[in-house]
Amino acid sequence: MSLGSDLPHGFRCLRLEEATSTNDVACGLAERGEAAGLFVVAERQTAGRGRLGRIWQSPPGNLYASLILRPDRHSLAEASTLSLVAALALAEAVELLSAGAVSPRMKWPNDVLIAGAKTAGILLEGNADATGRCAWLVIGIGVNVRWSPPEEAVPYPVTRLAAQPGLGDIEPMLLLHALTGPLRQRLAAWEEGGFAALRAAWLARAHRLGAVVEFKVGSGIIQGRFVDVDGTGAIHLERAPGGIERFTAGEIVLG
Repeated sequence: MSLGSDLPHGFRCLRLEEATSTNDVACGLAERGEAAGLFVVAERQTAGRGRLGRIWQSPPGNLYASLILRPDRHSLAEASTLSLVAALALAEAVELLSAGAVSPRMKWPNDVLIAGAKTAGILLEGNADATGRCAWLVIGIGVNVRWSPPEEAVPYPVTRLAAQPGLGDIEPMLLLHALTGPLRQRLAAWEEGGFAALRAAWLARAHRLGAVVEFKVGSGIIQGRFVDVDGTGAIHLERAPGGIERFTAGEIVLG
């Protein structure tokens, strides 16, 4: 089965008026053998979700898109760094669309921010084969394009692209078209050299690099100075002078 052929840079697109979540649809297609390169896009989601099962409010006017990939030369753990890669490509696409007026930042591990306010999130889901290689991966991308939640409804600052300089008339599919170029370039670099090949570009846009941050790991919150993200995608925090700890799970707390 192969669906759609209407996006630049070799990507295809399946457009839906409504889905429970685009990740649900894309994961089902991936399990049934759909080839890499298909974006599933919905105008609205009835059960959109973010990391850790969080609700992602999904009215019309925003971008809800999930991309099927098959990075089968890599383990599922290696493929997990594609959340960082997708966020980087999205930030670059927004900057290009705004003609440089907007310069998004990335919050480890999966959010894109504008002026410290959350604008987009990335959700990965995938499956490994019997050898431990990544059989398929779905990159879910949710972007506040024309709508964002009221600030009193979420515990952190939020914004939308339509409120930014040079982006007032932006539409979701325009953003998706703009994303395909940076994403294709970054995916090719990742395929050749892993996240290590993109680490410097990611760090150049890292939110609060060098600052003391609150970091949620498990059910607790710790503090440390954000000093690095290494070639495997793990974050490094300095918890005491000269004492660096490495984390592969958790998140920087926003707000």
